[in-house]
Formats: sequence, C-alpha cells, structure tokens
Amino acid sequence: MTKHPIATEVIYEDEDIRVWNQIVKEGQSIPRHVHENDYFLVTVRGDGPLDVTFYNGTGGALGDGVVLDPKRGDAMFIPKGHEEVAVNKGKEFRAVLVELLKDE
Repeated sequence: MTKHPIATEVIYEDEDIRVWNQIVKEGQSIPRHVHENDYFLVTVRGDGPLDVTFYNGTGGALGDGVVLDPKRGDAMFIPKGHEEVAVNKGKEFRAVLVELLKDE
C-alpha cells in the first residue's frame, strides 16, 4: 500500500501535536491511508455524507465501512489504527484534524 497523508496540508506541528487542514471537494476522495496517531476531527464546513471504507479489519466495531453525516461544529475523537478511503458524497467538506503525537 502506498502511504498517503491523512489530510490536505499540515498547518502546525510541534512535539505534541500535528494540525492538518482538510478540504475534500464534492465527489472527491481521500486516498487510502493509515491513521498512525489518535486524533480529533472538527468539521468546519460540509454536511456529508462521507462514505468511509476500512481495510484489513481496521474498522473494528464499525465493520467494513461507515457513512458519516458531518455538520459544522461537529467534533469527534478517533483512535489510531484505521486504514481507510473516504469519498465525499456531499458539498465541499472542510475540517481540522489534530493528531496527538505522543502517547501519555
């Protein structure tokens, strides 16, 4: 598997966190990637749905996939380990991802 970034661009990084800007246009997909760190996802714009497909059993209780219906201001904590592809089936989606780089 080719390793891809988890979002559009890194906008801040220090020893504890990495902050990503995420822009996914209508109909665009986020290439297959692995989340190697726990992270928070905060929706800035977009109302879904986002179709997420998991690989190699990494979806856990979510199974092989999930459809997310994000709304502006939604925030969620997502544990590391998912290998996934996401497809935006709604309007342009914008979010901020904050990766936690150190395990406490």
